[in-house]
Amino acid sequence: MSVEINKDMLLPNLIYNKPVKYTDKIVLYPVTMNDVISFQLLSQSITVRKNSIFHDKKIIKMTYLDFLLYCLNNVELEQEYNIPELSHYYIYAIQLLQLCCKDADIKINQQTGQIMVNDEIITSQIFDDLRRIIIIQNDIDFDIDEFLNYDTEQRLLKAKKDLDKDKDKANIEDYIDSLVIAMHTTEDRIMEMTIRKFWRYIKRYNLHENYTIMRTGECSGMVSFKEPIKHWMVSLEEEDKYKELKTDENELRGKIG
Repeated sequence: MSVEINKDMLLPNLIYNKPVKYTDKIVLYPVTMNDVISFQLLSQSITVRKNSIFHDKKIIKMTYLDFLLYCLNNVELEQEYNIPELSHYYIYAIQLLQLCCKDADIKINQQTGQIMVNDEIITSQIFDDLRRIIIIQNDIDFDIDEFLNYDTEQRLLKAKKDLDKDKDKANIEDYIDSLVIAMHTTEDRIMEMTIRKFWRYIKRYNLHENYTIMRTGECSGMVSFKEPIKHWMVSLEEEDKYKELKTDENELRGKIG
């Protein structure tokens, strides 16, 4: 694919859950809620912050595909960096492709580990493109172009976890139950929803409920707000939570080159 792959470019496909045709042989379909559990497991393979987690210059210089192949059965690396299942991530990535490329013929060269989808060889560049499409198409909370110091990120995540610890806990089944009731729909219909749309509906419904409650209180004259009430039909795009902590990856590569 010769054009830059981003949300704006894929928007016509995202709006109505259309598949993305990468080449004549490779078509990527959005994953549905029917496969949400396996997707959560397999997608870990494409969201490793390779360049900030690993300190070895050799790994940082690797393409992402070469990195996954390097991790295959590398239990020592998995234990050194305490990343469970890292030694299986290459297999997970292949299974993820099988999940996203419906009915595609995916083969693996047993000697080289090279992946082929419908007889098209998956080069490092093609894999980077497919990885980017899968992340955008399924709304994974991960920015490929973002470089964030791993230790800093872990501190931020811990701080966020501490802030959220008093909130009511909900698992995926709780969210499914809630959306069935909110949308007056069925579990069968939820299963057919794409993962991206499912979470958009959850967020939109929450916005609608909060807006209705706040507007009702404001109109009653019993409550007033310092800031204008956020309308429930605003964009769902979140502000960059790590904006001040990003580092240009090109700067990093310049230091290790």
